[in-house]
Amino acid sequence: MKKVSARINIYMALLLLLVAVTGCHHQRQEAIHHYHNLVNKAELAICEEDFRAALDNYGLAFRKIDRPFASDLYNASLAAQASAYWAERDQYLQQLIDGSKDIALIKATFLASFMTAQEWEILESHRVLHFDEELRTEMEEIANRDRLFRPDYDNHDDTINTIRIKNLERLLELESQMGFPSHKEIGFSENQRRQPHHIVLHHTAQRRSYDKGVMDLEPMLRKAVSEGRLDPELAILYMKLQDDQDKGRYENYSTWQYRHPLLPDSMSSTIWAPNLESTERDEINSIRREWYADSIEDIETKVNYKENSSWPFLFTSISKSKANLLQDLTAEEAVEQYLLSTAEMKMLN
Repeated sequence: MKKVSARINIYMALLLLLVAVTGCHHQRQEAIHHYHNLVNKAELAICEEDFRAALDNYGLAFRKIDRPFASDLYNASLAAQASAYWAERDQYLQQLIDGSKDIALIKATFLASFMTAQEWEILESHRVLHFDEELRTEMEEIANRDRLFRPDYDNHDDTINTIRIKNLERLLELESQMGFPSHKEIGFSENQRRQPHHIVLHHTAQRRSYDKGVMDLEPMLRKAVSEGRLDPELAILYMKLQDDQDKGRYENYSTWQYRHPLLPDSMSSTIWAPNLESTERDEINSIRREWYADSIEDIETKVNYKENSSWPFLFTSISKSKANLLQDLTAEEAVEQYLLSTAEMKMLN
C-alpha cells in the first residue's frame, strides 16, 4: 500500500508540474497577444494624431513583455515628443540607447527636429549596454558568413547551401538553450527591425520555396513570435517566402509606387495596393490574426497616414515596393505601361 501511495503522490506531483508549466506557457502567449493588440491600438491612435492615447497604449503594452521591440520604443518616444511628455520620451530613448550597438539612426532622427545636442548627450552619458556583446558579435558573423559567395549560385551553390545549413544549425542549437536569439539577448538593430542573423531565415525560406527538403521554419517562427522574440510581420514574410501553399495565404500586403521621369507627378506619387476579393481578405486576415499581426484594413490606415504625415513613425506592418518603369519609354509609352501595371490594383491615397 505504501508503494502504491508513493506512486500516486509522484504522479500527482508530475501532473501538477505539467499543469503549472502549461499554465505559465499559456499566460506568456496571452501576454504577447495583448502586447501586439495594444501596439496596434497605439499605432492607430497615431494615425488619428491622438498621441496621448498612443502613449497610454504603449505604456500598457510594455508591461506585458520582458523587453519591447525597438520599433515600438522608437514610436513611443516620438509619441511622447508629440505629447510634450519629455520624461517619458527620455525614458524610452534611454532604453533604445542602452539596447543598441549603433544609435546613429535614433540620434539623427531626434537631433534633427526634436532635441538639443545637450539633451541627447545627457542620455548618451548614462548609457549602459544592455545586451550580450559576445553573442551579438556571433550573430553578426553568422550574417556575414551567410552572404559569402552570393549571388554566384552557378559556381558556388553547394558551398552557399552548406554555409546556410551550418548557420541554421547554430540558431537551432541556441533556440534549444535559451530561445530564438533576439533583442532580449543581442540588443536592438540599427534599422529598429531586423536582426543580423535573420538573413539565415530569409535565405532558408527562399530555398524551401523550390526545395521542400529544406527545413520548414514554421515551428521555430511560431515559437519565437509567441515568446515575443520575433516581429509577427517578419514571421509572415518568411512564411510567404517558403511558399507552402497548403498552409494558407501568407501576405505582407505590400503597396506599390510606379515611377518614370516622364510620368505626371499625380501618377508617380500615387500608392497602389492589391485589389482583393472579400474572401481573399478574410483568408489573409485569419492567418494574420493567428500570428498577432495587423489586419489588411489597419495596414491601409497606416499607409495613408504615413503618406500624409511628416512624423517619422515606423510601422513594421507596412511593406512598400517601388518600381521604376523602363527609362527609354516615351511619355505616352510610360503612361500606357503604368496603366497596365496598375490595372488590377486599387488606389490607396
